[in-house]
Amino acid sequence: MGPLHYSLLILPSVLILSTYYLLLLLKRRRSPSPDNPPRLPPSPPALPVIGNLHQVGLYPHRTFAALAQRYAAPVMLLRLGSKPALLVSTAGAARELFKSHDLLVSTRMRIRTFERLFYDAKTVASAPHGEYWRHARATCVLHLLSNKKVHSFAPVRIRETELMVERIADASRRGVAVDLSDVATCLSNDVICRVSFGDKAGRFKVLLEELMKLLGGFFVGDFIPSLGWVNRLVGVDRRVDKTFKEFDEMLESILVEHRSKDRSNGSVEEGCQSFVDVLLEAQRDGKTTSHFLGRDNIKALLMDMLVGGTDTSATLLEWVMAELLKHPRVMKKLQHEVRTITKGKLEISDSDLDQMTYLKQVMLETLRLHPPVPLLGPRELIEDSTIMGYELEAGTLVFTNAWAIGRDPRSWDEPEEFRPERFTNGCLDRGQDFDVIPFGAGRRGCPGRAFALAINELVVANLVGRFDWTLPDGIKTKDLDMNECALPTIHRRYHLRAMAITI
Repeated sequence: MGPLHYSLLILPSVLILSTYYLLLLLKRRRSPSPDNPPRLPPSPPALPVIGNLHQVGLYPHRTFAALAQRYAAPVMLLRLGSKPALLVSTAGAARELFKSHDLLVSTRMRIRTFERLFYDAKTVASAPHGEYWRHARATCVLHLLSNKKVHSFAPVRIRETELMVERIADASRRGVAVDLSDVATCLSNDVICRVSFGDKAGRFKVLLEELMKLLGGFFVGDFIPSLGWVNRLVGVDRRVDKTFKEFDEMLESILVEHRSKDRSNGSVEEGCQSFVDVLLEAQRDGKTTSHFLGRDNIKALLMDMLVGGTDTSATLLEWVMAELLKHPRVMKKLQHEVRTITKGKLEISDSDLDQMTYLKQVMLETLRLHPPVPLLGPRELIEDSTIMGYELEAGTLVFTNAWAIGRDPRSWDEPEEFRPERFTNGCLDRGQDFDVIPFGAGRRGCPGRAFALAINELVVANLVGRFDWTLPDGIKTKDLDMNECALPTIHRRYHLRAMAITI
């Protein structure tokens, strides 16, 4: 039983104290003039103390989408424990929020577990808005995730993809099914760890699994501070401390190894440096100040790469292949494009990928239906503001439901259908087309978009270009289970298995 279940089991007992806490909340609540009450977004009924927490469930993106549909509201105001929360569920609302009010919602909600795991919130993803966050993000964009840097890692992507192809070809020869979920996870982890540390993911595998479980937990103390003791009671604090200690020791050993290698062998060959070498070089050469790029800061940025690049990439690969297996017409059309462009050669280059327009449409259609992080990380309103005509108080949390936006019938014709051709107008997500925002938008948009797509496009092109695919055990395409499992990223509920036929 995970931390989410333990935390939710506490909630019934909380209701015993509801009268006392309700009086406290009413006393502390702002008392606007009766002649001029604030205009608030639509809100579902809330319970004392816990507010709407009981409605979150295991799949909050689905719960919140259903609420938005029931109230026909592009934005809604929920109360999650003691915190008001604005829920954004349409492209129009997201467009106004991120174009007109982006600075006001550019900081992150404080989550104690994240702060403890991420060096007091020093990762780009978790840091509050301010000078440190701006500098950390600029470091990632300029030194780690620039187009030049992404291109420089093509040999790593190609090599790891070729190893994947060899393993699948072996399974094909033996006539056994390929676990595409495992293939996606192993490849994503190996690529990210090789570009980050110059090493594969073997020693990180178990730690990464535990870290992702913790990141997917719901911790009631973050929303009802007086119940922070629940984390200690159910053992979450102990797990967090243990995971952080083990991760920190691992990252420290990597820094020591790379510093020693750098001193003995000189600088690493230009264009082939791992992320850790780039950061150590920037620190040594004075490209940034020690205040912004100290030891813990470097470890935090490396955590950004691990958390932001491994599970999300694996999730996307898994769903792409599931949709292709479920839609043979799309599979055949994509195979024709890939095989026509590559003309029988085994190694697919970046220039080949640039020509594969249907591949890009398939990727974007998958991201529309299955954003790896369906409920974008919570932001927090910096000051009292009026957004879309509604008056919101400072500290209001802001959740953007990327899953609901991607399936909004006001934006999409037959939104539940997998139809990559809907993107033939060349509309590809850059965080500016708010009808599909799997990478977020505005100042907090994911800086690793190009890096993620470079990996995933190459892998999918090889999977469909080098093999034909069928479902095992006589399973029909219409019977392929497309249910999902719980947070933090939305994987398939069951592993995806298929038979590969080498062409």
